[in-house]
Amino acid sequence: MKVHHTLICFFFLSLQDGNPEVNINKNISFGVVGRNLTAEFPFTAVTWKMFCRGECKGGNVLINTTDEKHQSHRYSIELKQENGAPTLSVSITQLIMSDAGRYSCAAGESPSSVSYKQFEVVVAEALLDGNNPAQLKHFNKETGSSLTVGCYFNQSGGQKFFCRGECGEDEVLLQTDDEDDFKDRYRIGFRGPSEKTYTGGGILYVTITQVTESDSGRYRCSLNRSPGQGSFRDFVLSVTDVVQSAFSPSLTSSVTTEHPEKTSEDDLPSVGLTVAVIIIIIIIIIVLSSLAVLIICIKRKSNRGLRTRGNSEGTNMEDVHYENCTPGSTREDSTYQSLDPAGRDQDQTYSTLTDHT
Repeated sequence: MKVHHTLICFFFLSLQDGNPEVNINKNISFGVVGRNLTAEFPFTAVTWKMFCRGECKGGNVLINTTDEKHQSHRYSIELKQENGAPTLSVSITQLIMSDAGRYSCAAGESPSSVSYKQFEVVVAEALLDGNNPAQLKHFNKETGSSLTVGCYFNQSGGQKFFCRGECGEDEVLLQTDDEDDFKDRYRIGFRGPSEKTYTGGGILYVTITQVTESDSGRYRCSLNRSPGQGSFRDFVLSVTDVVQSAFSPSLTSSVTTEHPEKTSEDDLPSVGLTVAVIIIIIIIIIVLSSLAVLIICIKRKSNRGLRTRGNSEGTNMEDVHYENCTPGSTREDSTYQSLDPAGRDQDQTYSTLTDHT
């Protein structure tokens, strides 16, 4: 076990074909978006090889092979010989921001006897090579995010500076003689490329984590703080607090001001409840309206039926004409007839009654 702890895992950083790689003697590896990254680790036994995102468990395993060279999508692993010692080389091509994080590589005679090397990948959003004010790089970030920028210099060694402004006495955020250092939310990492074009030079990576709106401004990464143009690289950071709401922007703004810890996600339950209540009310209104219309239709139909039956039963009452009929009247449509014996119909019902007393 002590042997494994004393093994030095090393990284080297180069710009071959414009692709930065990893430096030696550090467990932090830096790369730039769109470029390739390669890390190499010495192992004593390399029959079984693994390359993983985080711990080598389940879906975290990117490559698991016994081949000397294997590639899967943007990931690859290769067994090399460095000064007669077996070395495991792992690579990621076409870096993207989401590639940043913890990784592991493992090697051994069998899956049950592998030893692990862990390292962190930091992905820079850009590589600054020059200090032309007309090409000053601007970065737009949202609150809570992080920013890493790579600054190339044609010299190496000396003190490294990360400053806000022009590296005045009160503008130095982080200063170190080491290759890697951090303070509060700021980090520095220096990696020296081995590619011939950049012999003697290196890349200074500077990082700000958990940015806030107050971090907006001009920044500088520098070697030795000398006044020469080749000793520093400048960039501008703009941070915005994006709180999106699909309902009331003014209400969201006031809530954010009084309670900064409250996010738009906290409002979603109450908004969902309000929408549900509105939908229920609309349904109730529709049902009540339908019932009212149905009742009105039933009443109208009932009234029409009553009027029709009344007309059929009382037609004679409504159409009766009372007329004064003379004794000799022979009107056929008269309801009442004269009781005069001379004009009496033989079939009439009524006759003249006389008193025989």
